[in-house]
Amino acid sequence: MDTRIPQYLDEPERYFIFTPDELVVVVVPLGILTIVANFLIGLVAGLTAFWLLRRLKKGGSLTRLLWLMFWILPYEVMGLKKTPPAQHRLMVG
Repeated sequence: MDTRIPQYLDEPERYFIFTPDELVVVVVPLGILTIVANFLIGLVAGLTAFWLLRRLKKGGSLTRLLWLMFWILPYEVMGLKKTPPAQHRLMVG
C-alpha cells in the first residue's frame, strides 16, 4: 500500500512543486501559447502567472484573490447575490 503521510495537517496536495491551482495557472498559458505562438513565450507567461499567484497567496489564502477579483472584475463574473456590486461605493441609508 502506497500511502503518503503529510508532514502537517493543513499541507496542500502537491503535483511536482505546484499546488492544484498553481498547476492550472502554469499549464494553461504554457499549453495555449505553445500552440498559438511559441514555447518560450508560453513558458514565460506561465511562470509569470505562477509568480503573481504566489505573491497574491502569500500571507493568506485564496480569499485575498477573491477579494481582488470582487473589486476588479465586473459584477456578473463573481455572481454574488448577497453583496452589492463593487461599483456601488456609496450606500443610501
